[in-house]
Amino acid sequence: MSISQGKKIRLIRESLDMGRAEFSDITGIPKQTLIGYEMERTKPGGEALAAVAKVWPEYAAYLLTDETNVKQRNPELEALARELDDQKKAS
Repeated sequence: MSISQGKKIRLIRESLDMGRAEFSDITGIPKQTLIGYEMERTKPGGEALAAVAKVWPEYAAYLLTDETNVKQRNPELEALARELDDQKKAS
């Protein structure tokens, strides 16, 4: 079941038991912009989605993909691990 990202933002906000003003203050998304997303008048862009995901990373995969059982990976850490492995092999 895929719903709009605006509706997902509203569901996240409501699940956190927050009003729009508090959610806006925490995320930095202006209240009127938030209302536009939630009412599906406008679509949230990458910056707005990142603002929500930064504060509540546990909702990031759901917000972007509908998935909730996702293994998170960090390409920066993976690159560092490869570099260390290469250094060990070169020693």
